[in-house]
This record gives sequence, C-alpha cells and structure tokens, in this order.
Amino acid sequence: MEVSTRLSAACPQRETTATTKKSVARRQRGTALIESLVAFLVLALGMWVVSRVQTHLRLHSEIARQRTEAVRLAQEDMETLRAFGTIEASATGHSYVDIATSSKTIDASHGYATQTTYTLARSVTAAPVPHAKAVAIVVTWEDRAGDPRQVVLVSMIGGNDPAYSGALGITLLRAASAP
Repeated sequence: MEVSTRLSAACPQRETTATTKKSVARRQRGTALIESLVAFLVLALGMWVVSRVQTHLRLHSEIARQRTEAVRLAQEDMETLRAFGTIEASATGHSYVDIATSSKTIDASHGYATQTTYTLARSVTAAPVPHAKAVAIVVTWEDRAGDPRQVVLVSMIGGNDPAYSGALGITLLRAASAP
C-alpha cells in the first residue's frame, strides 16, 4: 500500500489520466448506436425523397407524352381540313363547303395506339376576312391523376379554289424568265 501511495504521490498525472479514460468511456457508451440510428434516418429520408421525385418525373413524362399526342391529333385534323379538293360540295372528295363544326372521341378502339381517351371538338365560324373560315380545334383528355387537360389549335382556312394554286407558280416562273 505504501508503494502505491508513493507511486501516486510521485506520478499524480498517471492516476488522473486513467480515471479520466474510465469516465469518458462510460459517457460514450451507446454513442455509436445513436450515431448509426441518425445515419440510418438520414439515409431513409434521402431514399424517400428520391422515390417521390421518381414518381413525379414519371407522371410529368406521361403528361408530356399525352400532350404531344393531343397536338398531333389536332394538327392531323387541321391538315385534313386544309386538304380540300374543290370549293363546292362533291361526291368524289373533301370540299371547302364540307368544313363544319364536329366532335369525335379518339381511343384505342379507333385504331390509335393509346391508353388515353381523347375528345376532339372542332368549331368552325366565318372568318373576319372574305372567303375564309376560322377553325378552332380543342383536344381534351384526363391524365392519370384525373386532372382535365386540353390543347387548342386555332387557324384560318382560305376558300381559294385549289385549281388556282398552280397559277402562283406560273406567275413566278414568268417573272424569273423575263429578260
């Protein structure tokens, strides 16, 4: 006992260091477990955020695809209206007089490769200029979330006889070939 007291008296720093190490070890018990639980919580939160972002990206990419398809359908209908062959009604083809207001539903049963049901509504009115019709084509549908969406195409179709369309080219050719 006397020897240890002498050692303690001779090296007081050694005894306090050992005591300090023991108290620090006691205070740090369970710290590694808490740190790992916090790290797991942060990792779980990050994974949840990534899954939410992925879900939103899929929804918005589907809406973009549907919007592209709706614009294509509206343009197709507009080009069909512009492709009339005569001014007066005829039994042989599409005419300017036949351009009228109509509505139709487009889905997979009509031969289109789509999972969405589109409604195409065409409104035809007299244009403010002579020999023309104002056309508004509205394509509506519902997205996966059930929200209504629509695309509108507005244009004017001139009532010029297609037989005269070549006359413009002839005039330009004569002007170019003149000395």
